Amino acid sequence: MSISSKNSKIISVFGGNGFLGRNLVRKLAKEGYRLKIATRNPTTANHLVVSGNVGQIEIIKLNIYNNDQIKEFIKGSNYVINLIGILSESKRNKFQYIHHHFPKLISTYSRELKIERFIHISALGSDVNSSSDYSKSKAMGEYAVLNENPNSTIIKPSLIFGFDDNFFNQFASILNKFPVFPLFGNGETKFQPVYVQDLVNLITFHIHDNDKKNIYEVGGKEILTLKEIIQFILKVINRRRILLPIPFSISKIFIAPMQILPKKPITFDQLESLRSDNILSKNNTEIGGLEDYGIIPTSIQNIAPLYLKRFTN
Repeated sequence: MSISSKNSKIISVFGGNGFLGRNLVRKLAKEGYRLKIATRNPTTANHLVVSGNVGQIEIIKLNIYNNDQIKEFIKGSNYVINLIGILSESKRNKFQYIHHHFPKLISTYSRELKIERFIHISALGSDVNSSSDYSKSKAMGEYAVLNENPNSTIIKPSLIFGFDDNFFNQFASILNKFPVFPLFGNGETKFQPVYVQDLVNLITFHIHDNDKKNIYEVGGKEILTLKEIIQFILKVINRRRILLPIPFSISKIFIAPMQILPKKPITFDQLESLRSDNILSKNNTEIGGLEDYGIIPTSIQNIAPLYLKRFTN
């Protein structure tokens, strides 16, 4: 089948080599779209090419701090999707640029170049009044994107789970190695984990849809506290561990020594993020969700054990 026999529209994707990106690229390629994937290191993303037919997927080297490269990458596209985000800051990558200024720039260029739709993936629980810089920057980015371009959509997922996810695989690995696990905020923070394929389907349906809402919140079937999530993982991997509740009042003291490590298990800002629940808003008809496209949320009980069971060995 030639790439033009089903769909000749072009989608430009920022962040196509991440967990969500890889799953989305495979889905969009099956739908027949032509895809341009921006990456700072093309050699690490070349594997995505086999997700489509010959010539269907193009990997392009791009510096997200170069405005001219960003605009050139978008040019000629029908749709633009931004999946780029960070959970912690580095010397080069800061929340304000990655979550606020960068998506604002894409939104502006999308408007100037008359792109049909810009889809920006943000995060559930974003809040301009949050004590977390991560959460605050996400909210500022959402506002900037919609303010710059009315043909934009914000999609806000909770924790995303799936076979190559970061969260559940990482925590299963930690729980497999250490006898004690700290529950910051006593493990009471609530999450609504969503299956990656449900999220991918929503994004894909949204591209097809002409009657679009501007904001979508995406959560899964179950609402679970952090403690319940950890207990679920322990049950799946058949491990018994001591779960140590630590109230927020002393959590900073507990994690302070970790901040000197090159790869911090948890940062002060991530601790602040745990102060707010990560679940869907209620009774807001202006905000869309999986139900808008008839997607029934997949239970974490049906999927996570399939890939976490490897930690039982």
